[in-house]
Amino acid sequence: MPHLAGKTFLTCILAMLLFSCQKELECDECREVLAVQGNRPPVANAGPDQAISLFPATASLDASGSTDPDNNISSYKWSQVSGPSKIVVANADSVKTMISGLQSGTYLVELTVTDEMGLAAKDTVSIRVGVANETVAGWSHLHSVPETEFFFGSNHINFLLGIQEKVFAVSKNGTFWFYNIQSDSWAKRGDLPNFMVSPNFSVVFSINDVGYLIGNGTCRQYNATIGTWTTRNNAPIGMYHVDYSVPLVIGNKAYLVGSTNNEVTVYDPATDTYTLKNHFADVDAVTGFVVNGEGYCIQKDGRCWKYDAMGDRWQRKADLPPFIYNPGAFSLKGYGYVIGDLNRAAYSGSGRLKVWRYDPAQDQWKQMQEDYPGDGAYEIRAVLLNGTVYAGLGYTSNGKDAIDFWKFQ
Repeated sequence: MPHLAGKTFLTCILAMLLFSCQKELECDECREVLAVQGNRPPVANAGPDQAISLFPATASLDASGSTDPDNNISSYKWSQVSGPSKIVVANADSVKTMISGLQSGTYLVELTVTDEMGLAAKDTVSIRVGVANETVAGWSHLHSVPETEFFFGSNHINFLLGIQEKVFAVSKNGTFWFYNIQSDSWAKRGDLPNFMVSPNFSVVFSINDVGYLIGNGTCRQYNATIGTWTTRNNAPIGMYHVDYSVPLVIGNKAYLVGSTNNEVTVYDPATDTYTLKNHFADVDAVTGFVVNGEGYCIQKDGRCWKYDAMGDRWQRKADLPPFIYNPGAFSLKGYGYVIGDLNRAAYSGSGRLKVWRYDPAQDQWKQMQEDYPGDGAYEIRAVLLNGTVYAGLGYTSNGKDAIDFWKFQ
C-alpha cells in the first residue's frame, strides 16, 4: 500500500519537526489516528548528570521532571546504555529508583517515557563514579573563627580538636571555642586551665571521645560531655620528650612520633602511661595519618613510612613528590590526604596549597585537581568527624593570620 506508506512517512517527518526540541522522539509507526486526534509525545527528563563517590557505590535515578502535553504518561523504563560494569536497577519501571553495582568510571543510563497512546521519548543521564570520592570531593567554606581571638604572631599555637561530633579550637590567647556544626557558628567555652604566655601545646589528639593536649611535660584531658579539664600524668621531657610529635591514634592508644628526635612513645589513656617503642625509621617526621588501623608518617623530604603497631615496625612506602613544604594531613574514607606547599608557592603568595591523596592498596600518591582554598599557607589544622574533614587556621609569609574555616567531603 504505497499511498499509506508515504502518508505514514510524511506524518513522522512532521512530528519530528514539531517536536525537535526533544532529545529523542520515537514515532511508533506514527499512527495516523493519533495525529488526527492531536496526541503529542511526552518529554523525557532523566535528571541532571551526576558525579558521585565510589563509597557507597549507589546512585539515585529520578524521572519526575518528565512531562507530557496531554498529561497521559503511562510508563517509565530505565536501562543501561554503557559503563564499566553491569548495574543493578532496583525498580526499572519506577519514576524514582536506585542503582547499585557501580565501579569507577562513567555510566550512561537511558530513560524511556511512554504515553497512553504509545508515543515515547528518551533521555540519558551520565553518572561518573570517582575513585575515593575524587569526583565529588571538594572544599566548602564555613563560618570563620573569631578574628579578635585567633591570631598567630611569632608564637603560633592555634589548633583544632575533634571530640565526639564536635569541633573545638584553641586560640593563641588560650581561649577555648566550640564550633556548632548545625548552625555553622562559633561560641566561646572559656580558657585553657593554667594558661601561660608561651605554652607549647604541640600534640593534640582524641581517643574514645576524650581530647588530649600534651606539651611542656604536661598532659591535659578534656571531657566534652561535661566540659571539664583534668591534668593527667606528666609527659616525657628531656631527650625523650614528646613535644612536636606527630600523633597517630591507633586503636585506643596514641603513638607519638618525634619530630625533633626519632623517638616513638605510646600513650595509653587507660593506664595513663607512656612507653617507648622502636625508633622512627627516618628523621624529622612532620605529619601523618591513620588508615585501616595502620599509621603513616611523612618525613620533611616527602619520604613516607607505614607503622605496624602490632609488630612495632616501620616499612618504607611510596614517597610524596619532592619540594613540598610544611605539610598537614588527614584521612578520609580509607585514603590518606596531605595538604602542602609545592615549591613554596603558597607561602610566597603565588599559588595555593596543593592536596595529594594516598591509596594504601596501590601504594600510590595522586595530586587532587582542587587545591586547598584557604588563606593560610603553613600550620593548617584538620580534624575528621563522621565522614567530614574540618580544616583551617594557619598563617602566611606577610604575617597575616588565617581565620577562615572549611570542610572537605
